[in-house]
Amino acid sequence: MIKNSILVLAASLACANATAAESPRCQSQTAENITFEMCLVPNGAFQHDLYTLKADKVLIVALVDDYAESVRLEHKVPEGLSIEFPLSKQGGNPVRITGGCVPESKDGAEVARVCNFHWGNVQVIKDVRFEFN
Repeated sequence: MIKNSILVLAASLACANATAAESPRCQSQTAENITFEMCLVPNGAFQHDLYTLKADKVLIVALVDDYAESVRLEHKVPEGLSIEFPLSKQGGNPVRITGGCVPESKDGAEVARVCNFHWGNVQVIKDVRFEFN
């Protein structure tokens, strides 16, 4: 009896872990001939979601949901020859990536996040919405 209970418990835990590992949900947008991808990676550490921003498949930033609402990244472009992302060469120095994924609530519960990001003066992510069911 105890042996069967342990087997049932082990099987239940295995199924729970399998369902918790959801696939990332991603949406792509194009700005200035660059493909930007905003992804929601569900159920990361401590049951927090992760938001990632990529430019032409290169990871720019990964943010845990608690710190994804108001983002400001700054990069000082070095003088002289350097390899830079094209949008880092807009003329402003330093160049900034700003924006975030803001929660939307209904009846006191978070039902979605809407993401918007600017790279310098160019909006690279516009109204990307991730809904929670």
